[in-house]
Amino acid sequence: EPFGALDPVTRDRLAREMREVHDRLGLTTLMVTHDMAEALLVADRILVLDKGRIVADAAPAALIADPGHPAAEALVAVPRAQAAAIAALAGSGA
Repeated sequence: EPFGALDPVTRDRLAREMREVHDRLGLTTLMVTHDMAEALLVADRILVLDKGRIVADAAPAALIADPGHPAAEALVAVPRAQAAAIAALAGSGA
């Protein structure tokens, strides 16, 4: 959880900066996180583990389109639901 203890603004900025360094230097980076939104926004590829086994291995867009395993679907469902809830708040004028 590399950015777990940070406030949301700092966390987002550091994740973007890490991604820029990763791309500029052509690095291979392994990041472990339980924050699926962070993984979807930062990663080239996401591996989902369930009971110690890899049950999904895909690019973020492919994982969203077809999680392929109940554990991966459960993880993708959380940021989907959060995005829908935020959109509903914005639509309600709150």
